[in-house]
Amino acid sequence: MSSQISFLTQSRFYSPAFNSAIFDGPLRIYFAQYQEPIALKIYFMAQQKMAGQALSLREVYRRVGVNIFVMLYPSAEAFQMSFEQNSGELVHIDRLGTDFVVGVSGPISETQIETICERIQELAKVLIEMNPPTINDPEVESALAL
Repeated sequence: MSSQISFLTQSRFYSPAFNSAIFDGPLRIYFAQYQEPIALKIYFMAQQKMAGQALSLREVYRRVGVNIFVMLYPSAEAFQMSFEQNSGELVHIDRLGTDFVVGVSGPISETQIETICERIQELAKVLIEMNPPTINDPEVESALAL
């Protein structure tokens, strides 16, 4: 797991502006400290939107180890440095090895939070569909028994 995080911090997606983070299983949100109120709102709304998928997503995370890195860039310029091929969109999703990076162009307004969370929810759904549980897998059976 720590190798995945160091891989992220050395990638083009990481910004020196990221000095805070929220880690919850496969969902990892990176942001500048002054963005904490927005980051928390995104985190809690994403949790609400993914409530029906939470167990399945955690099971995929335990079995496959795929992370969803949400990067809240403080400015459009910082976002452009990581996603040079974007088309001016608010959210851009890319791959980093087996993990997914959800880049969000800042500054982020209150009205954009739902759009961001919907994209995270869509990605979680795809991850679950890409990694269905295998029949007779003891780890899957114990996770689903919870």
